[in-house]
Amino acid sequence: MKHLIPLILPATLLIACGGENSEPLKANPDSSTDNNTQDTSNLTQSCGSDFNAQRSLNKFESTSVFWQIEGARLQSKSQLTLLADKFSLSASHELSSDDTLCLLAANIFGSSSAQTWQGNDNGSVKPGELYYYSPAMTFTGALPSFTSLDDWRSQGAPTQTPVTTPDSEITIWYRNRDENRFTLGTTQSNQNPVILSCDQDGFALSYSLSQVAQSQIDTLNPSFCETQGNGENAVTQCLSVALTTTDKLESCTFGATSVALPDNTGNKTSVKVAGELNIVTGDAELKITQIDVK
Repeated sequence: MKHLIPLILPATLLIACGGENSEPLKANPDSSTDNNTQDTSNLTQSCGSDFNAQRSLNKFESTSVFWQIEGARLQSKSQLTLLADKFSLSASHELSSDDTLCLLAANIFGSSSAQTWQGNDNGSVKPGELYYYSPAMTFTGALPSFTSLDDWRSQGAPTQTPVTTPDSEITIWYRNRDENRFTLGTTQSNQNPVILSCDQDGFALSYSLSQVAQSQIDTLNPSFCETQGNGENAVTQCLSVALTTTDKLESCTFGATSVALPDNTGNKTSVKVAGELNIVTGDAELKITQIDVK
């Protein structure tokens, strides 16, 4: 049995950058998950030797963050998420199996069509309503080595510095008809760490001075801020950092990686997949080239 959905032209890139409402910087985020099994052995193609699925990750969300005061409030790191939204129409899959999990994987990684919810009302979707799968790849960047705003300026006030491939993970989201994304279960059961091997170092930390609200100043590290003017005319700007991609990044591959596939009732099943992530200007494509559902 073969299922094939023709490719459609990729959708428009959308970048959303965080500002004064971004998450605070976290020194040692908890990266442990229940789905961190990754090995280098060859996968058994349990969905047929011709299985492949590809999906456009057309929306880029970059969250910029400020340096927080050390102590009671810990610092977090900037993140970049590539995900499929309602405009992610570029999708295709092929398989020679009618196994339930194989069909589920093909729908998640190789189809943009709607599915029917058969689980309980969870506040985001009700029984019988349509929903969509939205695979996403999230990258977390290491904090730069600057010690202050003056230190950044003494090094030439760079707008960005290249970084090696950051930590990454795959998450399979649901999307309801109102375009709200949601997952069911714990963070650990939904986030799936993946080790990427990229042709080039195509990531960078980007810096900018951003104005912050007066109510937020007390939570920010003053070493990375400056205030101009007095009284009601005072304006405070602080250095922020965001994780971005560069035009050097083209292809990243990953070996056998455990991924939790959510079904139309909210249950999840762990399978192993391998594939690649291709990023070009304005679009990204996630390809699954091997899968083992046993």
